[in-house]
Amino acid sequence: MISKKSQNKSKGNFVETQAAAYLMREGYDILARNYAYRGGELDIVARDGETLVFVEVKSVWNNQQGNPAARVNALKQKKIWQTACHFLATQKEHAPKGFDEPCRFDVLTARMYQTPVQFAHIKNAFEATQGIPQG
Repeated sequence: MISKKSQNKSKGNFVETQAAAYLMREGYDILARNYAYRGGELDIVARDGETLVFVEVKSVWNNQQGNPAARVNALKQKKIWQTACHFLATQKEHAPKGFDEPCRFDVLTARMYQTPVQFAHIKNAFEATQGIPQG
């Protein structure tokens, strides 16, 4: 029997693949997927022109699960932000300007029970309001 955690991971990977394809159709370059650091993860890192975009992907699989964007709460935003800081500090190939790189945080949601699946793209969904983490 497949565990619920394994099913959720499989569903998440499927949705993130669809989300990356959606972003490419919209003209984004996908730079990284599932970039992880200290318990945080960036689902998709993309470039939109000169702007580096950190994309959080959220989905629901039935109409009883509510608004998927609501799951990107303050704690989740903080983890995304901390992981994005690590990305900016270490991934010079994709972020040559480091912390001076223009960037934004987007949320891409999908209601997977709808046919065809439609994504809602919330650009600048939240802003980083904390100082750069040390260490």
